[in-house]
Amino acid sequence: MVPDPARDVMVYDVKMIDALEGASIGDRWTVWVGTESEGSFDSEAEAIAAATQLANDYGRSAWLVKGDGSTTAL
Repeated sequence: MVPDPARDVMVYDVKMIDALEGASIGDRWTVWVGTESEGSFDSEAEAIAAATQLANDYGRSAWLVKGDGSTTAL
């Protein structure tokens, strides 16, 4: 299977950076169904739980996209 970001449920690992100092302030995980944002989460586990539920609700595939671009089916 290949992810389809325009249709599937996607969880993106986002590296947060302080705008003033440029220092890393940690990761956030954003969940999208196609082009619609479903929220941002403090933990990977929370984001995966939300994505899995959305995938079940909509009958779509769900994917985790790590910061390096690698993808894993959920």
